[in-house]
This record gives sequence, structure tokens and C-alpha cells, in this order.
Amino acid sequence: MNKLLSLIFVSMLLVTLACSPQVKSTPTPPPSLALPASPAVTPGREDLALQKLVEAAKKEGKVTLYTFNFIGDAGIAIQSAFTERYGIKIDAISGRGAEFTERLKTEARTKNQTGDYTEGSPLHLINMKKAGLTTTLADLPVLQEKDVWKLDIGYLDQDKHLLAYSPIFQWPLVNTKLVKPEDEPKSWLDLLQPRWKGKILFADPVIASNAYMAFQPLVKGGMITSDYLDKLGAQDLLQVIGPTQGVEALSRGEAPIFLFTAASTATNAVRAGAPIKIIDLKEGMSAQANLMAVVKDSPHPNAAKLFANWLLSKEGQSVQAKARGADGVRKDVPSGFPPALALDPVRPVLTTSDDLETQGKMFQDKVYLPLLKKK
Repeated sequence: MNKLLSLIFVSMLLVTLACSPQVKSTPTPPPSLALPASPAVTPGREDLALQKLVEAAKKEGKVTLYTFNFIGDAGIAIQSAFTERYGIKIDAISGRGAEFTERLKTEARTKNQTGDYTEGSPLHLINMKKAGLTTTLADLPVLQEKDVWKLDIGYLDQDKHLLAYSPIFQWPLVNTKLVKPEDEPKSWLDLLQPRWKGKILFADPVIASNAYMAFQPLVKGGMITSDYLDKLGAQDLLQVIGPTQGVEALSRGEAPIFLFTAASTATNAVRAGAPIKIIDLKEGMSAQANLMAVVKDSPHPNAAKLFANWLLSKEGQSVQAKARGADGVRKDVPSGFPPALALDPVRPVLTTSDDLETQGKMFQDKVYLPLLKKK
């Protein structure tokens, strides 16, 4: 009986083995067919330079900005984005360019420096460089990027002490309820047509420098003639105190055209529903830009350079454009303007340092007198 049970058990075992799936081993490929190991990714020169700059900036831990534009809600947004990215604290001191120039001179003379970075209008930053208060930014990693710039960000200073971060075009504005598209001026000469006599708002040239910024580079470049100011003055311009007041009057429909202002001056009005748009003129549109600089021998030079580098990066440009409702210097970043103000001029004419000096002389010589409304 035991022998019979043993035979039955062996038979069942053989049947089970026959019915079980066969596991096949995967052969190891011969060495000649084995996939090569992935090569290590070597950081580019720009990446290594940025990494080195970040490390040095974090050791400094903070940066002090002397700023005119990075204040209020816009300034908080810009500062917060930079601090969130790099963990570096920002102290922002607000003021005007002339004040900062004198302050930096005093700090340099007493060797008690506080400011690391400054920004603002070209005239004041040029004066800072002339006074030996700035240092070159030619080694910023972001400057290795090619074909991303709308304009030469070192246009005013080939030593690259001063770099542009936001262009400013002096635009003519029209009230779209008072000016039909087919009637919009297309040329500087169109503004001299009889239909616009007594209907053009103009910021007081004694107070605002827009007249010089708008006209002088174009006269020098031959886009308009030297007697253009006399001809425009004969149009009985409606004088307002400044750009803000001009935008307000245009919004109320007090006149169909306002000459001239940066688009950012009209951003809030357009967002609130004002019937305003900017127009381009075929001969050209003069332009300058908000500039920035890093202070020579500042206490936190690497943090200052990192902030400058970040502000020119795609992220930094996006943040500042959106926060300020302004334009940027990169092609890959849209402006922060509403559609009615988001326009790049066909022929931008950048103001040079010589132009700025000429503008100062024009003011001293009262070249603006023909623009004032005749009594």
C-alpha cells in the first residue's frame, strides 16, 4: 500500500511541474552591446558664473537699493520676488536722482557707504558715473544671453556701468472717442494740420523735460526740421502742468491729443477705462530708458550685482513689467501695459549722452519759448 501511495505522489508531482509556467532567465548582453553610461552634464560658463555670484551674494546676505521706481506696491512685489528667489534681504531707500548723487558723493568721501545699487533717469546716473561712483557690470552672467534684447541695454554707456532695464518712449496719446482711427496723426507733420489747432495738450516745458526728450534727438537725426518747435507752437498748444495732468485732461475729453508722455503715465487711467491709446509716428519716436548701476566700493557688491543680473533675467523682467505696468528690455517678456499702450515704435531713436547735455543747454537757452501759448 505504501508503495502505491508513493507512486501516486510522484505522478502528481510530475503533472504539476509539467503544467507550471517556465521562467526564462534574461541573458546579459555582451559588453559590446551594453549601453554607455550617460555623460555628466557640464554647466555652461554662464551657469557657473551665476552660481559663483549667488554664493558670494548669499554670504553678504543683503543689498541696499537707492531707488526712485521700486517703491510702493510695485517695489514690494519686485523686492519680494528677488528675496524669495535668493533669500537675500533688500533694504530700499526711496528718493530722487539728484539727492542720491549727492548722498553717494558724501558716502564715498567719508568712507561710510550704505548704498549698493541705484536706478533712475539717465541724466542722474550719467552724473554718478562721471563722479566715479559706479562700477562696471560687463561681467554679469545674463549679458551672455544673445538675441533676447529689444535694444542695446548698454546704449548710453559702452563701459556698461549703466544698463537699461526699462525703455521709455515719449508717445503722443489720443482720446479714441474724439479721434477716429482714420484721422489719427501718422506723421509729425500731421500734428501741424489746421484741424488740430488749439486742440493739442502739451506739458509745461519749464517743468517737464518731455519736450526736449521728444524733439531734440529727432532734430539731430534729421527726422524733423529745426524749426519744428516754432511750427508746433503756432498750433496754440493747451498747456498743462505735467504728464499726469495731461493724461487726466485727455481722459476727460478736454482735447483730442496729448503730447507727450511715457506710456506708464497712462496705465492706471486706461485700466480704469479711459478712452486713451498711444500712436506711432513714421519718422521716428525718441526714447531713453530707466538705468541702473552698482555703486563702486559698496558694502554688498555681489548682492547688488546679483540683483542687477536678476532684474535683466526673464524672471526679473517679467516681475518688474507686471508690477510697474511698464515695458522691459527683453523680446521674450511681454510688457506690463494694457493693450492700448502695448506698442513698440517702428523707428525708436535712442537718446545719447550728448543729447542729454544738449537738452540741458536747450533749457538754459529757453528754446522752449515757441511752445508756450501766446498771450
